[in-house]
Amino acid sequence: MKINANINRIIDKPDSSIKAFASASFDGYFAVHGIKVCEGEKGLFISMPSTSYSNQNGEKKYPDIFHPITKGAREALNTAVIRAYNSALAQSQESDIEVQDTPDEETAEQSIYDHDPKMPL
Repeated sequence: MKINANINRIIDKPDSSIKAFASASFDGYFAVHGIKVCEGEKGLFISMPSTSYSNQNGEKKYPDIFHPITKGAREALNTAVIRAYNSALAQSQESDIEVQDTPDEETAEQSIYDHDPKMPL
């Protein structure tokens, strides 16, 4: 399976664990938007798009909307997105491209769904 990953937005907010938002396409047939590139104690990782709801006990739950089923698929997707992030970050630093500083994570998360359908993945 060929995975193409694109970084939609780099987040330049030092106090945020979210570093970027990405999209990925699979063999040119399926696309997933809203993948988050996050930084944790062990380095960079991806977080899949999710939705939220409150269960019967009133606890907030965040199940993934999309997720790889196998370990190999998860590793391949993680590698593709992290490589795309590192490449986009290097390009933005080399070219003096303005990196967006969003006011808060909620605003950044909402805007990932406002994309141009003609924009290639």
